Amino acid sequence: MCIRDRVTGGSVIGLYFKDGVILASDTLLSYGSMAKFRDVRRAEKINDTTAIASSGEYSDFQEVMRKINNMHQEELNANDNIKFSPSDYTNYLARLCYFKRNKGNPYYMVSVIGGYQNGQRYLGYVDLHGTHLEDTHIVTGFATYFCKPLLWNYWKEDQDEQQVKRVLIECFKVLAAKQTTAQARIQFTVIDKNGVRIEEAQDILPKWDFKFTLNRASEKLYSESLN
Repeated sequence: MCIRDRVTGGSVIGLYFKDGVILASDTLLSYGSMAKFRDVRRAEKINDTTAIASSGEYSDFQEVMRKINNMHQEELNANDNIKFSPSDYTNYLARLCYFKRNKGNPYYMVSVIGGYQNGQRYLGYVDLHGTHLEDTHIVTGFATYFCKPLLWNYWKEDQDEQQVKRVLIECFKVLAAKQTTAQARIQFTVIDKNGVRIEEAQDILPKWDFKFTLNRASEKLYSESLN
């Protein structure tokens, strides 16, 4: 079974900001290198303190969300004033992915879980092997290669929401220009003291008119050969 035969989503970036956490992803689902679905939300609210976004196989993400929603419903049914934290959901997903991997039928997805509870920010990472990491910033997919230098240079975890969004927009401009399975339409999910807010998708405009691309030596040679 080959992941190239499936419908997959691209990179997800999760960052701390001064008052919470932001998850960002584009809205494209690809079948191989074909842009199959161009306006799909790849982030979901779990409860009032936790949200998840995923890159990889979209049907696996849908199945995982059904399991996580069942877990949340069991929490509500218990009515015992015990609330699962963002870390609890991350641990559950890590164990679930590890179980599926050991059965030889893994979930072909990498997930970023963001949360804000009791004044504490949270970002967790879970991959198809069940690997579980926590950090102040998490990057998946090709953004791992193209966007980390931008984060190192321009992002700080004490920046406000709008500053972090501007950094994320620059990251996805680079991805839209460099990656086949990325597009210039992105969506933010903000988790802060007011709860989870999944914003409307917005279009961004990648920069194409770099000086070195407009004046490349090979283009000059080609122009001279025509004269």
